[in-house]
Amino acid sequence: MLKFNFMLNNIRRGLMSKSLYFRFPAILAVGLLAAFPAYAGGGGWFIKPLGLMLGGAMLLTIVLTKLKQTNILSFVIMGYIMASVAGLPETSLDQLDEHYNGIRAILSGFQQIGIVLILFMAGLQFNLIDITKRINLILVNGVGYMGLGLLLYFWAASSFAGTEGFSESIYFALCLAVPSSILVFTALENSGTEESLQGQISKGIAVISSLCAIVFIAKLSATGVVSQISDSSTFFSGADTFMEFNLWLTERLVFLVVILMILSKVVLKPVVRYLLRSPELLFVSALGYCMGIASICGFIGISPEAGAFFAGISVGNLPYRLDIEDKVGPLKLFGQALFFLALGVEIATIQTENFSGNMGAIIPLVILVVFIKPFFLIITGYATKLKGRTAFFIGTTVNQSSAVSIIVALLAWKYNIFDDRLFAILITVILLSLLISAMGHAVQPGLYNSFKWLVGVLNRNISAVDLEKNQQVVLKDHVVLLGFNEIAQEIGEFYEEQLTPERVLLIDCDPEIIKHFQERKDSNVDPVYADPNDPKVWSEYKLSEAKVVVSCTGSDLEADLELAGYIRHNAPDLPFLAVTSSHEDSLKLYESGVRYVVQTDQLASKTFRSIFAEEIDKPAQESFVEEGRSHWKDTRSIRDGLGDIFKLV
Repeated sequence: MLKFNFMLNNIRRGLMSKSLYFRFPAILAVGLLAAFPAYAGGGGWFIKPLGLMLGGAMLLTIVLTKLKQTNILSFVIMGYIMASVAGLPETSLDQLDEHYNGIRAILSGFQQIGIVLILFMAGLQFNLIDITKRINLILVNGVGYMGLGLLLYFWAASSFAGTEGFSESIYFALCLAVPSSILVFTALENSGTEESLQGQISKGIAVISSLCAIVFIAKLSATGVVSQISDSSTFFSGADTFMEFNLWLTERLVFLVVILMILSKVVLKPVVRYLLRSPELLFVSALGYCMGIASICGFIGISPEAGAFFAGISVGNLPYRLDIEDKVGPLKLFGQALFFLALGVEIATIQTENFSGNMGAIIPLVILVVFIKPFFLIITGYATKLKGRTAFFIGTTVNQSSAVSIIVALLAWKYNIFDDRLFAILITVILLSLLISAMGHAVQPGLYNSFKWLVGVLNRNISAVDLEKNQQVVLKDHVVLLGFNEIAQEIGEFYEEQLTPERVLLIDCDPEIIKHFQERKDSNVDPVYADPNDPKVWSEYKLSEAKVVVSCTGSDLEADLELAGYIRHNAPDLPFLAVTSSHEDSLKLYESGVRYVVQTDQLASKTFRSIFAEEIDKPAQESFVEEGRSHWKDTRSIRDGLGDIFKLV
């Protein structure tokens, strides 16, 4: 018993570990443990191939991780390899089921559990509070993006893939339009731009697209329910019946969302607060909540997949979201392992000519998904006055299809909306888009420098002459802030508090921040709506003649290095300051000629050390009390002074 507990503790530590080398052996162990019921039911033959698949996936994932690729590809590949070894597609699953008792049921179970877990974790990632920060920009760009995507891919479905009828074409288009929340969130995390304007809009687009996909998934699942009470031909052809069906589905989805939101506020908040005391208990409870809501939804006629997704959202919008996500994060990897291994097996059942014989459709569709999607954001960005750089980075972040797209494609295939050929085309396009997009994410700044001339139409700036004329700004010995955050706010207030208050030129590409300072007539900040990382802007607003230049962007090392070179060449005596959170980036900035680097983590640690030294020796009832109150007052003052803009920085 002690040895068993020791083994379980090791597995748990592996699952919670951030390291790839610990996580995957733990997933391997969990997968084998999950297969024990199959063994007991006569499917013991499946444990060995499952172990081989998971072990091979572990090795492939290590390689793919080095290549900046998503790990779902490794599961699909290993599932396909093992199925091919078993004799698919020459031998059908039905024939294989006769030889290996229960294989079809096991694979179906893997798929269903994997789908539910993937969608639950997808919902958990979406923080609706964050999305509301940029609600207008997100709605216009998100809805515009999906609208343009569905229109283009609806045409492409019939033109390249040869779809017939509305149902085939619209589901095909949806699968291509929905971006991968996994890749989007990973790309933003790696670049440190999660809370930037481009990060918030990118996450918002992922949310809107996923919600749209969930509605279609719910419709697919509900079709089976409705077909039991209505003739299918009448259902799909009769206008009244079609409207009744959509009304029926909408009522149940709205009911589900309302109930889960009430449950989140009234029940989940105190329960989760208690469960946070035990990581193991929280993990099991989250799994039980996910599966419970999914099963209840299936019982009452609502899609279990939709139930899992909205259950994730109800948990993800609790105050403890980050703790919850960290502790139940292994569910996502486990769900991916189950689903994509089973998907690899499903793909192996399809004749190879459905893949090799349709390259004439696959290649142009991949081009449309990966390379044409960013242009949607140029169009919607023009409407919302986004700068070219912001629109480009959003477009090249969401330029792929997703795991949710694969789920939609699989369900549409199961419900005979897609035949083998269309399913093969879609799966190939989706996987290739994930592969190419992930490679592009690693070189986004370089891609922008190569193609920024394409998005220059969005960079409509007020000229320096008009700025000086209309706002009485003198572009000589002026203070320049590139990008706005709390550091920029402090610098602006510093110059405002001088005996002779000095004007500060703020260059930012966030339209809401610029609007805020334009409306504040008492501010010493002169806002300019322009790209702070654009060399043309540096020249236009005479940064080489400034008194001091401070780059507060913090997330674009390459742009800061380029600006350092520009200043070094044009004004070597000009003090240039930059902001970063990375030790490595800090050293690179110093080496490029930056006069002083505000390294936020180091600054915070030094500040805390001095506070700690002063407060720790005080009596327990007094220590950190005054410092805490002072910090609260300062934070409150910043919030009140900035108003609504506080939530944007």
